[in-house]
Amino acid sequence: MTQITINLPNEAEAQWLVELLNRLQVPFKVEADDATKRERAKEIIMRGANTLDSDQMQKHVELARQGRKLPFRAE
Repeated sequence: MTQITINLPNEAEAQWLVELLNRLQVPFKVEADDATKRERAKEIIMRGANTLDSDQMQKHVELARQGRKLPFRAE
């Protein structure tokens, strides 16, 4: 299989090419440009992550580690 990468700065040309590929029934994949990827990443970062319940996390870690032998510790 041959893979061809084409960078089209003009949106109208890109749309024309997509329509042509659809008519020819050629499978293709469209990837966003770097500016679009940066904007999407910026949105994700600005939304932030879910806040973590540190008390619940600590209890989970303590429960998961119960009875586990730790190296270099006298029993």
